[in-house]
Amino acid sequence: MDNWENVATLAATIAAAYVLVLWIGIIAWTYRDIHERTRDTAFQIVAVLLVLVFNIPGWIIYMILRPSETLVEAYARSLEEEAILQELEEQGICPSCKRYVSADFVICPHCRTKLKEPCANCGRPLNFNWVACPYCMAQKKMVATSAQKEPSEVSQEEAVEGPERPRAASPQTSVEP
Repeated sequence: MDNWENVATLAATIAAAYVLVLWIGIIAWTYRDIHERTRDTAFQIVAVLLVLVFNIPGWIIYMILRPSETLVEAYARSLEEEAILQELEEQGICPSCKRYVSADFVICPHCRTKLKEPCANCGRPLNFNWVACPYCMAQKKMVATSAQKEPSEVSQEEAVEGPERPRAASPQTSVEP
């Protein structure tokens, strides 16, 4: 019987060592996994303690509750989303009809809204807020209204006559001296 007891003791020792190594392995794996999935230290501690205290049932609960993607995956996804949004922004949207238009369109082909103005020198589309063409370096010709005209732009007739002044209403009856 000594033989059977030795074999049973050896088997129990091997099983206990296996369970202990499995338990430590699951704890280490959980620690690494949770650090890859969140920066919340409270959640990291709770996850490791859950597996530490409850072993395999705690690990199963952790697997159910853990974040679905790692921080690297979340970062990559956000970069993809940002790239898609940048591409859509570069493509442009018509402010009137909200349809997608190409960046080099001068007018919207759907609603004919003026999107940009062509360069007077090279003809390439220019944004309204640009002061020079980035392609040919030509200065953008500013459209000045009569209220914005420079003194040099005032015509000779306007200079001679002067600006129009409102006329005072003449009284119905006038007194002559």
